[in-house]
Amino acid sequence: MNVSEAIVRVLEIEGIDTAYGIPGAGINGFYKYIGDSKIKHFCHRHEEACVHAAGAHFRASGKIAVALCTSGPGATNFVTGIYTCNIDSIPVIAITGQAVTAQLGKDAFQCVDIAKICEPIAKKTYQITDPAKAVETVSEAFRVAREGKPGPVVIDLPLDVQNAEIDFSPADYRPQSYEIPAPKAEDITKALELINAAKNPLLLMGGGVVLANATEACVRLAEMLNLPVITTYMAKGGIPIDHPLNAGHCGIQVGQPIGNKVFLDSDLVLGIGCRFTDRHTGAIDVYRGDRKFIHINIEAGEIGKIFPADLGIVADAGKTIDALLSEAAKSGQKSNHVDAANIPALRRELARKVDYDVQPINPHRVFSELNNFFGNEVVFTTGCGITQIWSGQLQDIDLPRGYIPSGGAGCLGYDIPAAFGASIATGKRGVAVMGDFGFTFHIQELAVCAVNKIPVIVVVVNNAYLGLIRQNQKYGYGYECDVAMPENQGLIDYVKIAEGFACYGERVFDPADIPAALDRAVKSGKPAVIDIVCDPNVDCSMGGALNNCKEFVY
Repeated sequence: MNVSEAIVRVLEIEGIDTAYGIPGAGINGFYKYIGDSKIKHFCHRHEEACVHAAGAHFRASGKIAVALCTSGPGATNFVTGIYTCNIDSIPVIAITGQAVTAQLGKDAFQCVDIAKICEPIAKKTYQITDPAKAVETVSEAFRVAREGKPGPVVIDLPLDVQNAEIDFSPADYRPQSYEIPAPKAEDITKALELINAAKNPLLLMGGGVVLANATEACVRLAEMLNLPVITTYMAKGGIPIDHPLNAGHCGIQVGQPIGNKVFLDSDLVLGIGCRFTDRHTGAIDVYRGDRKFIHINIEAGEIGKIFPADLGIVADAGKTIDALLSEAAKSGQKSNHVDAANIPALRRELARKVDYDVQPINPHRVFSELNNFFGNEVVFTTGCGITQIWSGQLQDIDLPRGYIPSGGAGCLGYDIPAAFGASIATGKRGVAVMGDFGFTFHIQELAVCAVNKIPVIVVVVNNAYLGLIRQNQKYGYGYECDVAMPENQGLIDYVKIAEGFACYGERVFDPADIPAALDRAVKSGKPAVIDIVCDPNVDCSMGGALNNCKEFVY
């Protein structure tokens, strides 16, 4: 059997039903069999967008997708997408075309060692030079992508290898199994003892809980133990907004006043599937304080990476939550948290103001309207910048996998291809929320949405600035340089751009008009761009430590 056909059959057996890619001369041997397979392929307009779409496909559905591209600049355009998936623990199989093996290392046309380039930013990379090892390499790639802390795997496939013949029968192929580590019984006992001894313990739900499909069990654990729940940014939606134990987010950027207060009042943190990264923790001395930490993570290297844990448990989040539930049920143990019953009242008291009725529109009002207009039938995506931070702070998300940000990478241009991939994976409408500058990154992917009749809605929070950079320059350095973009509210016409890509477009100036504009976007049946003209001078609440985040009210 041809190597390319064999790999495609392996992909099908491994459960792949969707590929996001761009064909090219360096990978056309492989594409011959993609076209004859059961795998649905979507052709993008930029290779980076292929990986963002494939990553969002998994984030929204839990199903791995494949990203495909040709050699040379096609492959190097994959790099940002691979990095984005890797830092957020998202498994993707990325297959790049390559020059024939005889040309490797000889500066042949569009010949670049993408496997070597991606080594630091992928979970693992391969360059297949022996056709006889192609099937076992792809099989191992699926195991590596799924096992432990998930991540993207790059497979570089030279053209002569793609076209080689090997002895392979799909009927004989069996996917590799992989271990899902369970916690030790003594660690479960010790964790419950620490919780029982604490006065104000809390549960910190991280993105690993979402990846383990364990959010419902995690909420049950919080209920059983009477623990307020703070979600990290990557776990947004892991607990219903109105749940009595939902204490929001904490952090120096995508944090909320309630989350920061509940965290600072705590004396023990049960952190499950989290990483304690910098935008969450801020100043480490403030974050750690005198409180104890139980850190549960499937990756041993995450335990103690930022600061030592009082108890580290290397295990799957879902299995650990189940073990804690089982043991806690035997004892009937509940924490003695003094303020748990007051969380709903505290949530109302500390909620940020969003009901601004002014022109130019205050950006907070945009997120209030999004909360009111869209329910759980959509998947939101967002990339980076001040709009992404406002989104994390102010958007209400009730379901896991209903909110898909570029977390660790903070990648401009992520939003639209991610919304496309999430829509393909779930059948839900993708809604990309982004700033005016970020909108110009991968704007060409609107064409992909239009051609495939996927009615993604892009909401542009147009404040005519590099808003986050302006704020950093202003408060961090006392100057402003080359961050103002008044042309984005005048000279540049995003409505015409949308229409040029066969999408619906509308510009909004009055906050009262936002719901009707969103409704027209939905009813258009097309992908849509709603350009909301906002006040350029509104700052975003943030700070350097959990106890000194500055709030801005206008």
